[in-house]
Amino acid sequence: MLMDKVNKVGRPQVEQSSVRGVRFPVRIWNKVYGASKDFRSVNEYFLSLVESDLIKKKKLKNSERRTTEISIGRTTGSE
Repeated sequence: MLMDKVNKVGRPQVEQSSVRGVRFPVRIWNKVYGASKDFRSVNEYFLSLVESDLIKKKKLKNSERRTTEISIGRTTGSE
C-alpha cells in the first residue's frame, strides 16, 4: 500500500472526511448510543441518519449512499 493512501492514524483512506464535534445533552446522547447498538459505531449510525435524510430530500442519490440501509449488527459474546 502506498503511503499517500494512508491517513495520519495509519488506516486506509476510503474517502475524504471532515472531523467535527457535536455536543448533546447526556439524556439525548444516551438514547442515541442505545439506538446505535445495531451499527458498527455511533458514527456509522449518524452517517446512516444523515444519508437517509439527504435521500429523502433528494440531495443524495441512493446509489451514492456509503452505508447500507440494513445495519450491520455488533457482535456480542451472548449469541
